[in-house]
Amino acid sequence: MKKMVITGVNGFIGRSARAYFQKQYEMTGIDLAASYCEEGVQIHYYQCNMSKDAQELANILTDVQPDVVLHCAGSANVGASVINPMADLDGNLHSLYQLLLALKAFEKKPKIIFFSSAGIYGNPVRLPITEEDASAPISPYGLHKRMCEELCSYYNRVHGFRIRSVRIFSAYGNGLRKQLLWDIYQKYANTGKIKLFGTGSETRDFIHISDIMQALELILAYDGPEEIFNVANGEEVSIRELAETYAAELGEPADIVSFNGETKVGDPQNWRADISLLRRIGYERKMDLKAGIRSYVEWVRRQA
Repeated sequence: MKKMVITGVNGFIGRSARAYFQKQYEMTGIDLAASYCEEGVQIHYYQCNMSKDAQELANILTDVQPDVVLHCAGSANVGASVINPMADLDGNLHSLYQLLLALKAFEKKPKIIFFSSAGIYGNPVRLPITEEDASAPISPYGLHKRMCEELCSYYNRVHGFRIRSVRIFSAYGNGLRKQLLWDIYQKYANTGKIKLFGTGSETRDFIHISDIMQALELILAYDGPEEIFNVANGEEVSIRELAETYAAELGEPADIVSFNGETKVGDPQNWRADISLLRRIGYERKMDLKAGIRSYVEWVRRQA
């Protein structure tokens, strides 16, 4: 059986990838936490600070000899990156650099997927956004993800690596304990209302975690030359529409939703991805937004 290493395996995408790929690969997980968060799961687990423990990371990878690496580790908080950009740089760029340095000596290079972000686009000048459109980050997080992509491209070009960067747009799904959908429920549970930042006219391109996993499987199987993939559904949804759909799934009227008119630093206005490349390799959405929100509401209620 081939071997897969998932960095950041305790995170939202890392846990989902472990569950999705566990029947296809022998799994090794790396994370900052002392132990793997799901009890009873068969996985080789290592606690490691990738940006600081370079030799330990190299020892782990040399021992495992992975065929595939999903690099899910890294900071994923736009607001925190504005407050402490150096911590974000360390969590994103430095951890990736140590990973690539550790793999550089390998005779056979594993397939690597680097989890980038639509944050590299900033506020795009046109929609939908293609992979070829210029990046213009408006947060340290987006800037550091762009720097990571450049590093991946360099290692592909100079050192013969096989790295694909996937620009994830607005990911959501069961297990996500942060960001918009989690925050909506916390506000509702505490106040009976859903009051959010912004105007509600801001738009995002939402993609359910199950569809992200489908996209990853297709990208791993693809042997074409492209290095960068938009991972989204090519659909622009306003935050107001999302919040009102959420309220309906909670059994509440739309008028519990309101907006304060304030924009957070680093938050873009409008996103919609061009996913022509992803569709060309076989992607088809399986989870529509309403069904995905219904499933999330059922899950988050069980966490309360």
